Amino acid sequence: MKRADWRREWRAQCRRQLDRPTLARIKYGFAWVHKPVLDDGPSRAFDSMAAYRRWCHENLPAYLGYRLVGTRDAPK
Repeated sequence: MKRADWRREWRAQCRRQLDRPTLARIKYGFAWVHKPVLDDGPSRAFDSMAAYRRWCHENLPAYLGYRLVGTRDAPK
């Protein structure tokens, strides 16, 4: 598909989406995806944002994107 065709098709889809009622856009606009560890355990509470970020870095798979910026290893 040529770039101009793709762009035209994408814009048409955006217009069709905006023509839908707001509740339909909300209902069909989100997709639930299972997140390992986050969805498997009980709810958690942390004393600080730093504690939450450290827990995420140490416990969640890297592909979920909850890693500390600029680090590859667990925080010391």
